[in-house]
Amino acid sequence: MMKEAKIRTILRWVHIVLGLVIMFYIYSPFHKYPLFQIVIKFVIIPIITLTGFWILKFKAFNKSLRIST
Repeated sequence: MMKEAKIRTILRWVHIVLGLVIMFYIYSPFHKYPLFQIVIKFVIIPIITLTGFWILKFKAFNKSLRIST
């Protein structure tokens, strides 16, 4: 099992990198392509939302995801 600090670091970097992808989408000419729009709307934004909530409510997420043995 990974340590909590390592998980938080990974979540932060995923959140930052995907935020940069959205910034790239906004400021590049690729926002005109339908496939890129679909990827942003249905893949990137939900993942950013999930990682943001996970970072915000880290203890609650880990408690609910922990498997009792």
